[in-house]
Amino acid sequence: MLQQAAEQFGLDPSLYFPDTAESERIRIQPADLRAFSSQFNQLCQDSGEPLFPAFAAKHASPLTFSCYSLALWTANDLKTLIQDACQYCILIGSPIRLKHHKTPQGNSELWVINRDPFNDKSKVSDRGFMMYVATLIEMIQQATGGINNLVLKITRWPFTPQLQGKFEQLMGCQIETGSPLLKICFPQNADMIRLKGRDPDIYSVAIPRLRQAVSQLESHDIILLIYKLLDNESNLKIISREKVASQMLMSVRTLNRRLAELGLNYRQVLEQYKREKALLLLNQPNINLTDIAFRLGFADLSSFSRAFKSWTGHSPTHFL
Repeated sequence: MLQQAAEQFGLDPSLYFPDTAESERIRIQPADLRAFSSQFNQLCQDSGEPLFPAFAAKHASPLTFSCYSLALWTANDLKTLIQDACQYCILIGSPIRLKHHKTPQGNSELWVINRDPFNDKSKVSDRGFMMYVATLIEMIQQATGGINNLVLKITRWPFTPQLQGKFEQLMGCQIETGSPLLKICFPQNADMIRLKGRDPDIYSVAIPRLRQAVSQLESHDIILLIYKLLDNESNLKIISREKVASQMLMSVRTLNRRLAELGLNYRQVLEQYKREKALLLLNQPNINLTDIAFRLGFADLSSFSRAFKSWTGHSPTHFL
């Protein structure tokens, strides 16, 4: 995608990308834009186009991400595409994760969550997020034949208002700011849209390969393993680093070392988990804020409210 966009803007791709052997080595690894961060940033600068990541996203195709994109394109309907995009997202961008959420009105939302917001060395930049989200939108628009009234909700638009309008026109969506998390919102009944390229035979071949690849990656994903353990706790106040390490059959020292290799520590992972869990729980109907505060290990509602505002810029009641 980046190579094709470079050519589109009259740039020589060979000046930015590794040789053939290195490209093949990277290709078989999970897709992660951070592996190309220096080339990516230089391309954005040399192109002279602030929305270069969105133009690169327009080059997405059913084979861009191998079996991952092929499965999305050949699924039967949009609902299956969204569910598969989330279930196998580990293959196309760590530390970003996707989550399928249903609103109380029954509309689908695709949440884009950064599970590594504390690590300045590895966090995804604004341009990186733009390319990730634009690529998702482009794949969805191509696979469905185009969806009207697609809304991208974000906390803030990091560029000029003029560029916001240009991005909306380019990607066929509307941007709304002020959201505590980034999400793609679909119109009512969009789940039932049948995909243009649906093909049960190709889909049935792609999915087992995806499951195998994801299984191998998840078994080594230390953050995902911690999240699964935390999900089993009724009150995070009683969970400790020692208990987590014990349940993972490792010492605290080993746990700390493996997180340090990612530029993280246990407290940061726990904070990010609480943020994600709070957003999920707040989207449940008839929610009790005091119960959420208790579930997440806060002493009282006011403590939870302060933490939530530090995470999102808004209070829990404002979010509701």
